[in-house]
Formats: sequence, structure tokens, C-alpha cells
Amino acid sequence: MEELKGLLFDIQSFSVHDGPGCRTVIFLKGCNLRCPWCSNPEGINPFPEIMYYEEKCRKDYSCINACPTAISFNQPGDLININRKQCLNCSEYKCVQSCLYDALKKVGYYITVSELIKRIQRDRNYWGSAGGITLSGGEPLLQHSFVRELLKICHDSYIHTAIETCGNVPWEYFKEILNYVDWIFYDIKHMDSEIHKKAIGMSNELILKNAHKIALLKNHRIIFRMTIVPGYNDTFENITATANFIKEIGKDEVNILSFHQLGSSKYRFLGRRYECIHLKPCNKEKLMELKEIFAAHNIKCYVGNHTPF
Repeated sequence: MEELKGLLFDIQSFSVHDGPGCRTVIFLKGCNLRCPWCSNPEGINPFPEIMYYEEKCRKDYSCINACPTAISFNQPGDLININRKQCLNCSEYKCVQSCLYDALKKVGYYITVSELIKRIQRDRNYWGSAGGITLSGGEPLLQHSFVRELLKICHDSYIHTAIETCGNVPWEYFKEILNYVDWIFYDIKHMDSEIHKKAIGMSNELILKNAHKIALLKNHRIIFRMTIVPGYNDTFENITATANFIKEIGKDEVNILSFHQLGSSKYRFLGRRYECIHLKPCNKEKLMELKEIFAAHNIKCYVGNHTPF
């Protein structure tokens, strides 16, 4: 346990939207899907990265003196350029340490199970009787060994456990952790495999197969989650297919969330292009219309933050 480490990019205390009660949400870094609307792009790559906050940069170029290999500028007075491929070989991040204005930030750090348990126990005093931990990401199950040990200790300590997953991992990873999980939030992007693959980069076959296997065990509360993306998965046909799938596997709960652009600035900080700038969030009327489709199939649909917690 002392040597096993996980790669995290954030820990949020006092969350009330990721499971019952007040919770500590642990965000693990690394995901094998590429949703263009992802609001946590810093959680996609399975390695530490640098975020560059241009508006904080004072252009004193101390970072270049600290790391001339990866950082440069075109001419005095310009913003810096970061060769992110060079950063992959870095373990010291001297550029971040040298910046006095917090324009550079390292996102992603390694932590042992025992260190994380200490943090969880500290928060536990403030949860109340219904709280616990929720593992999110990224895709937490890509770090299945670390997650298994963490969940086992929490389960044995009578801590309520939940996990947010897209399900696109080998079934063996689920088998390792299911005995230690109380709730599962399961992402559904689209029911059509080809449309799913075109937008996300992978088909949905493994995702749906794993959801069915979990449902057959009948030991876990599964709440399916859908981010409603206009023009992608908000059609009557897709929502109906989703409702039918949930009903067929014996479950009856879904939480629909409106697409938003709250994480769009992070793409610029990471040196990436945000591809969904043209999309607008769903209005309340549209979400209520989709809720009615689920209701017609006897699926309890929670809209936004109106969850059963």
C-alpha cells in the first residue's frame, strides 16, 4: 500500500452533486475517450502537464532561464511558447517553480494510497452520516490497482463509496472493485456505435456490455448519466434507444445534464483547440422534453442537479 501510487489532478471537498450527503471527490488523471466537449481536459492525458495562464504572465522570462529546452519566445514582449513534447521528459518542472506570478501550473501529481487515506479521514469529520468518497476523472478505472486498494480500505472503514465511469475498460477492472463500491454513475454518450466512434474515437460496444454485466449482479445502485450535446445525442431516436437499453438491463434511473462551456478556457491553458465553441447549452424546455421521453418508458429522470441525493 505504501508504494502503490495514483495520478490525480484534483481533490474537491464538500461536494453535494456526486453522491449522497457531503462528499470528497477524487479526480484521477487519464482517459481513453476523447469527448470534444469534455469539461476536464486536464484529466485526459495520463501524465502531468503544464497549464499556461497567459493573462497572469508578466513576460519576465524567468521560466526560459529555468528551462530553455522547452520554453522560448519569438521576440521580447511576446508570450512564451511551450514545447510540450519536451515536457514529457521532465520530472523537475523548474519553469513552474521559477514563475512568481502563477502563470505556469503543474497539473497532475502522484500520491500513495496511505497519503490519500489520510486526506479522506480528515474530510470525514465534515461529511455527516450520509457522505463518503466519489472517484471521478478522467477514467478512474484506468488506474484499477490503485483504485481497488483505495476502495477496499474505504469499504472496510465503513466509508460510502461511489465511482463515476464511462465503462470503456476491460471487465476484469470492474471485477476487481465491484465488491467495494456502493454507487456507480455510468456515462452514456450515444447508443449508435458508429456515431459514438466518430465523435469520441471509440465504439460504445464495450461500454454497453459492461453496463449490462454490472446490472446482472443486482448489487449496485447504477445511475446513468448523459451530457446532452445539441446535434449529437439529443434526438428522440437516441433518447428512446437509451431508455430502452436502461429498461432492458433492469435499471430505471438516469441523470441528464446540459452541455456547457465552463471548461473551454482550460483547452487554451493546455495549448489545445476547443472544438465545441459553436455549441449552445440546452434550454430547460428541451431537457424537460427529454425527461418526458424517459418517463414514458418508466425511467426516473433527474435533470441537472435535481438528483435523489
